[in-house]
Amino acid sequence: MRKATLHGIFPAAFVATALLLTLAIVVVLFIPAPAMAQEGESLGFGDNVSAQVKRANQTGTEQPAQGQQPSGCLIATAAFGSELTPQVQFLRGFRDNHILSTAAGSGFMNVFNSWYYSFSPSVADYERSNPWAQATIKAAIYPLLGILQVAEKGYGMSAGEGGAVVAGFAASTLIGAVYLSPAAVALRNRAPGKKLLVILGISAIASLAAVAVGVATGNAVVLMVSTALFVLSSIGVGLFAVMALAKKIEEKRHRSRR
Repeated sequence: MRKATLHGIFPAAFVATALLLTLAIVVVLFIPAPAMAQEGESLGFGDNVSAQVKRANQTGTEQPAQGQQPSGCLIATAAFGSELTPQVQFLRGFRDNHILSTAAGSGFMNVFNSWYYSFSPSVADYERSNPWAQATIKAAIYPLLGILQVAEKGYGMSAGEGGAVVAGFAASTLIGAVYLSPAAVALRNRAPGKKLLVILGISAIASLAAVAVGVATGNAVVLMVSTALFVLSSIGVGLFAVMALAKKIEEKRHRSRR
């Protein structure tokens, strides 16, 4: 009974957590420079998204200039005016010049953009009123910035659509390994390891095939669904890797004590 319960609870917990961490990728890739967007500037996702992006490009100051709104991006608010600015600028350029130039990258961004800006402005406002929250979020994004710089290197291995896939896999896997490591260690002896690996493998292969179909046909819906599934599967791979490593370390310790 207990084993069956865990088999039911774990996938649901994994999906929920993976969705949150997938958001982290989009959050950082949407970090703007501390400057106003030009009127009418768009990332190619339509008028609604353009308006949201323009709001995210506001600075994170406590008292914005007259006629300007404060930043709606919770990450931009946390990083604004800090030592993270060069990394943020670099990643913004990577997003604009490379990821958004691909169909796969644009499809993934389009899936999560409205979701993120449905709550991010409220969190950003809370940060401005609570310095401890701003400092906490700023500390939390340090690993993420490093991870995305690794992803940028991965993109350089195969530019274009292939590079976007490599970058997405690298970023998602590392995010799963780093940010989900506490959960992975806690679940090392209770999660359905082999079954999870099979599920992740099938999901990754199927989503990659769907991405290829979406790119070939130019089908935006297929691209949005397939890239989101691929990212979730990649996060799961990172989670599984830490689970397996933690379990092996524990088994080795037990053997050494005998």
